[in-house]
Amino acid sequence: MSAASWTRRAKADLARADDYYRTIDPRHAYRIGQAAIAAARFLADYPYAGSVLGGPSRKWRIKHTDYLLIYRVTDDGVEIVRMRHAHENWRTDP
Repeated sequence: MSAASWTRRAKADLARADDYYRTIDPRHAYRIGQAAIAAARFLADYPYAGSVLGGPSRKWRIKHTDYLLIYRVTDDGVEIVRMRHAHENWRTDP
């Protein structure tokens, strides 16, 4: 079985999104978190589903959100490197 691991930066990105949306609409914050986790699990099973960014990085749009998962394919599944809002300047990140 394949796995999705999250880097510290990716976990911090998820926490930041949760903190922001929890003050506006806690249900929306919950949905974003659940969608991000579901997307990571999907990518663990289908690691080449995302678009190639260059080098080892790929991206995947989290369903029903404005967020992207930036990830790398590993021997065991995927490593989620960042979770970024699609309108941020996320291309400058590693």
